[in-house]
Amino acid sequence: MARTRSAHRRTLVTVGAVVLTGCALATLTLLLTSPESPVLLWFAAAYVWSVAGLVLVDVLAARRALRDEEARLRADAGVSSHVLADRAVHEERRRLAVDIRGVLVDTLTQVRDGAERALTRPAGDAGAGDALVASLRTRTQVATSELRRLLGILRVADGTDGPVHDPVDEQEEVPPAAGPARATDQAGRPPRRDVVETAVIVALGAAEAVINTSARDGAVAVGVVVATVLAAGAFVGRTVAPVVTAVVQSLVFAVASWLGAPVMSGVWLVRGVGAVLWRTASGAPGRAELGAALLLATTVLASRQQEPALGVGATAAVVVVALTGGLLRSRTARRSAAAIEAATLLRRRTAHEVALAVTAERVRMARELHDVVSHSVGLISMQLNVLEVATTPEARVRALRDVVATSDEALRELTPLDRFEEMPAVGPRTVEDVLALVDRVRATGGCVGLTLVGEPPATQMGVVYRVLQEALTNTMQHAPGADVAVRVRTTADGTWLSVHDDGPGPAGQPVRRYGMVGLRERVALAGGTLEAGGDATRGGFRVDAFLPAPTRAARTTEVLG
Repeated sequence: MARTRSAHRRTLVTVGAVVLTGCALATLTLLLTSPESPVLLWFAAAYVWSVAGLVLVDVLAARRALRDEEARLRADAGVSSHVLADRAVHEERRRLAVDIRGVLVDTLTQVRDGAERALTRPAGDAGAGDALVASLRTRTQVATSELRRLLGILRVADGTDGPVHDPVDEQEEVPPAAGPARATDQAGRPPRRDVVETAVIVALGAAEAVINTSARDGAVAVGVVVATVLAAGAFVGRTVAPVVTAVVQSLVFAVASWLGAPVMSGVWLVRGVGAVLWRTASGAPGRAELGAALLLATTVLASRQQEPALGVGATAAVVVVALTGGLLRSRTARRSAAAIEAATLLRRRTAHEVALAVTAERVRMARELHDVVSHSVGLISMQLNVLEVATTPEARVRALRDVVATSDEALRELTPLDRFEEMPAVGPRTVEDVLALVDRVRATGGCVGLTLVGEPPATQMGVVYRVLQEALTNTMQHAPGADVAVRVRTTADGTWLSVHDDGPGPAGQPVRRYGMVGLRERVALAGGTLEAGGDATRGGFRVDAFLPAPTRAARTTEVLG
């Protein structure tokens, strides 16, 4: 509100300064010409000079706005979209890290700490054991719910929720091009302001024609009055049809001059013709607008032959100011519109690149969460089932240790989030990690047969581990109790990984799980391929992956489940 009042105050000051300057110039004009009707000339000159000053102020303001817009465009172009994207990604990573730590890390920490405390308690308290299992299961369910909420952003990656909308489309629309507003109503009729202004201009033109012709010829020249009224009355179409209005006024001036009753000049002409010229010349940059403006300017000046030099000069000043100002305004408006469009396109492109970078970061973090937490939470849930049915202290201790180990591994992989760092896409893994993963699944009661033929390269072990982790997690979630056969074979051509369970399989439905989407991309980045789905021959569900690799010395290890 304060800014609006300040702008209005500046506008009033500017208009006042222009009017005072126009009055001073009108006084100077009066001193230089010494006319017969000094008062009338002073008012006419003051009006003309004031209008010319306001036209100049308008053009200068438009050009200043154009320079500001072009300066902003250069400033925006000077900022790399990659820099903005990096900033946005860092901020998104920080926000997601806070969100993830708020529930997942805290919950997993509580599960680990609860299991560690249970290991220090004396055995034999069945009630305390049941309460412990219930407490750990509740916390695990909280972690599961939070994980599902966070993994909802993966729908962007696999396309299950339809097309991704461009966030820039929901922002502000492209601003309209600068220039005069088309103030018409829905029916195309001229606005009420133009109608009222036309009536005033017609009355002023008629009065001036009557006074001037009677003073000059001793009688009122009816033809001159009629021609002046017709030319002034055409002003009513200035807004709705500026080209037509300019052509009509041109015809009135030309025909009236040819018939010997030329349109009378006067104060009315400043607004009645000057505004039409301004509107036509400053409109759309088309041939019709420019031709109509030049035609009107030519006919007005050509029909002033019978007037005194002062009248001709005043008319010429009005025509030149209006025509030149309108053309300058039109050129400035076109440049301003081009600058606004370029700035808008630049902002849209930058915003789109930033949005893509942020989306990619969210999806990447979500997939890492799925790989790390989904498996760990599912495994903890199975380990709690073992703890619940444990009948000996040894089995109970073994189950609690498995819960602690699984929680520790998940927290260790989530540690980079504590420093707002990027979570590594693939951690350093070894064959021992694969064996430990299989052992943890077996400890929950799963029957997993593992066959290792050769040893995958160290650069591939992270991918192999993730594929095996996701496949075993899916088996625990969708086919609990099923037997699983895992085979990893490495030759000079590459590494083959096969995970097959004898569960119910996908029942003919396409597999659109989040983890599989991430695994396909992870394997593809390593130059390999992955297929997942039901096994039509043997039944159950099968995951097959191939990773090209350098030659390795073959060795065979077989571990039966």
